[in-house]
Amino acid sequence: MNRHHVLTIAAVACSTLFLFSGCASFQPIEDENVFIDVLDKAAGVEEDETISEKNAKISGGRTEYLIAYDDGDIVLTYIRFNDKDDAMTYFTEFYKDFEDAIENRDFDGNNLRSVSRTRGYIVFDGELGDGRELSVFNAGDMYKTYFAEDTELYGGIYVNKNVYIEAYSVDGSKRDKEKIANVLKQLDFPKP
Repeated sequence: MNRHHVLTIAAVACSTLFLFSGCASFQPIEDENVFIDVLDKAAGVEEDETISEKNAKISGGRTEYLIAYDDGDIVLTYIRFNDKDDAMTYFTEFYKDFEDAIENRDFDGNNLRSVSRTRGYIVFDGELGDGRELSVFNAGDMYKTYFAEDTELYGGIYVNKNVYIEAYSVDGSKRDKEKIANVLKQLDFPKP
């Protein structure tokens, strides 16, 4: 084995270790006030601009708390489920839809995906080439929304234990993407 090959293997191993250690530090946001503070500081979204609800029922699962913001360009959602299995089921719908888009070459860009029994995330920075339905949050329930052809997506979908979070822009400006990047940085979540 030549020296270049050994160095390449070592670099890949270090990158993989860094990737997994980054995932290990991804913590659930168990207090909704932390999320609200981050929205205000990182994205300029005040609490009265959000939809907030306690004890909502979403896709058959019960929630303790829900916060949602959608201005057409930026989507920020926090759902704390009563049961971690409900949060993971909710996340899995988007995960499957997104994997399907990648397998069918409907997504062009960068993405990083990780999933375990109680934690997962998908981060993305790219374009859905063909029109595509993805499972995303709608005030009150999960639904399939149609993203038009050539829709740019930037941000991520996250789950850890019983907390599910969406933070992404749709055809967002540079400023919108900066807001999403700031939110993810403040939450210490993986970002594109």
